[in-house]
Amino acid sequence: MKGRKLLMIPGPIEFTPEVLQAMGAPTTSHVAPNFIAAFGQALERLRQVFLCPDGQPFIVAGSGTLAMDMAAANLIEPGDRVLVVNTGVFGDRFVAILERYGATVAQVRAPAIGDAPSLEEVEEALKGGGYKLMTVTHVDTSTGVAVEVKGLAALGRAYGALVVVDGGCAVAG
Repeated sequence: MKGRKLLMIPGPIEFTPEVLQAMGAPTTSHVAPNFIAAFGQALERLRQVFLCPDGQPFIVAGSGTLAMDMAAANLIEPGDRVLVVNTGVFGDRFVAILERYGATVAQVRAPAIGDAPSLEEVEEALKGGGYKLMTVTHVDTSTGVAVEVKGLAALGRAYGALVVVDGGCAVAG
């Protein structure tokens, strides 16, 4: 990639010459044996990346916002309580999407731009109880904040909430 301008942004990304060459290959049917094999291999590799050998990863042909919308559409019913751990623009986006699906949303917001809520603040909010879902943005590129997902997810599960992590930048970016 020598001689090419380095993009230091969350997306779109630069592709290596090998990837560009592969993208120029003829298209194939989504039911062709070679596509089914390649798609199966992609799912298996995602299980390795996500460290969940028995999980069901989803390949979303769209933006991170589409993935957030899919999560809300499939997990939320009007009146469900949701806690959003909010560290910036993408937490705000999750709030807007969840509210469109009728969720009752509470937020634990970062005290200042560039900060994250503490585990204690999140636990205090969870003690209010009754949250069906808790969302966390692993890396919010709008503020440069990376949160400690493992501890947050453990807290959410301890209080009975399903934890949805926006890992677009941290995992796939």
